[in-house]
Amino acid sequence: MSIIKNYIYNTLYQVMIMIIPLITIPYLTRIFSPDQMGLNAYTLSIVNYFMLFGMLGMQMYGNRQVGYVRDDKEKLRKYFWSLYVTQIGTSLIAMVVYYLFVGIFIKENQFIFLIQGLNMLTIILDISWLFMGLEDFKKVVIRNSTIKLVGLLSIFIFVRSSDDLIKYILLTIFINVAGLIIMWAYIPKDIRKIEVDIAIIKETIFPLIRLFLPQISAQVYLLLSRTLIGALSNNDQVAFYDYSQKIINIILSLVASVGVVLLPRISNILGQGKKEEMKKLVEQAFAFVSYVSIPMAFGLMGISKILISWFLDPKYYAVENLTVVSSIIIVAVNWANIIGMQYLVGTKQENKYTMSIVISGVINLIMNVILIPKYGATGAVISIIEAEVLGIILQLIFVRKQLPVGRMLLGTGKYWIASIIMMFLVSYVGDFINNPILANMIQVLVGGGFYLLVMFILKDKTQELVLSKVKGIIMRR
Repeated sequence: MSIIKNYIYNTLYQVMIMIIPLITIPYLTRIFSPDQMGLNAYTLSIVNYFMLFGMLGMQMYGNRQVGYVRDDKEKLRKYFWSLYVTQIGTSLIAMVVYYLFVGIFIKENQFIFLIQGLNMLTIILDISWLFMGLEDFKKVVIRNSTIKLVGLLSIFIFVRSSDDLIKYILLTIFINVAGLIIMWAYIPKDIRKIEVDIAIIKETIFPLIRLFLPQISAQVYLLLSRTLIGALSNNDQVAFYDYSQKIINIILSLVASVGVVLLPRISNILGQGKKEEMKKLVEQAFAFVSYVSIPMAFGLMGISKILISWFLDPKYYAVENLTVVSSIIIVAVNWANIIGMQYLVGTKQENKYTMSIVISGVINLIMNVILIPKYGATGAVISIIEAEVLGIILQLIFVRKQLPVGRMLLGTGKYWIASIIMMFLVSYVGDFINNPILANMIQVLVGGGFYLLVMFILKDKTQELVLSKVKGIIMRR
């Protein structure tokens, strides 16, 4: 299946992921207080540490290894089951350690911590890396889409008052677990026979740990902000930070599709020794995420004031400024996804990727400890921006002799200029429309139309490539 088709499938799913929070977040903020939502985010951040340790780097490693061996069915079967047995072992250990931790150290809100621990079931059952490595995104998208829609309806049916926080947490866990169980029905028939190779398990441990180090560093400094805000500030500030990042992640999810479909293709091309083709692929992907993510970042800055006024309950209006400031993360994260996660990891340069993430994580920790006690969520946002920007700068330095970094960066100049002008334009347009929802819709149309027109006038190659691919798919239909 081609990268474009995979991207379209994954993007359709990401669009649905984007739409569902647009429906649930306004509802949940009107049901639960910032303190309740902050408590949910804080307790979930704790269990996520143990989930990371349980999964190690299997999502990335499994995806990559399946990409290497997928053309040999016998080898694929052995690798899948051997990797999965490894995953079960590490996940069960992490689950036991989590409940011991809660029983010994957690005294306040212990019941919620115990319930959140059920999230550990998801890492035991998750085999999405198999389908990603096979580049079979259609099955994953259909399964996830169905489950997400069921989950959406369930929230509106069962979560009706501020007394339903426990019910909401349990419902979220149940939907995630059910979706992973259903995924097992789609395992290709020729690899369903269980065949475990101890040698593969032994050779998996060290590479998993190598991949785990950058992943844990990257995830910890994302989770750490919520944990430190909860410890050094209060649950309200956790909620404000959490919702600002949820809005950012809605935008990020759209462009993240490129990275998800790119890693197995890079691994496959590398396995065939086609290095020049791989470099060209990375350069095109970098241009594409820049073409999409830069206008998204500045567009969000321009519409945030009006967006928050109707999207969230008035109790959450502090999220507005946090969202505006956080928007620049969209560009840094997407660049790092291509250069770090896809290129460095895809070409087995995990040590360089790890170094960039660890340094960024340490800086983020130091800044959080300094800024959160005084500035709360705002301090956490400033810290994560510094960490993300530093991370991508380091990664670009590491690959400067392998990729045409200067040319790649210069090629984004027109995107920056057009996007900044667009930001002021959409902000100005919004001031003349009284209905906030209508104002946002018009802002998006005006901003998007302006940006596309500028790129058309400039004859941007990335836009021409995207339009030609979309046209080709439509014509084949």
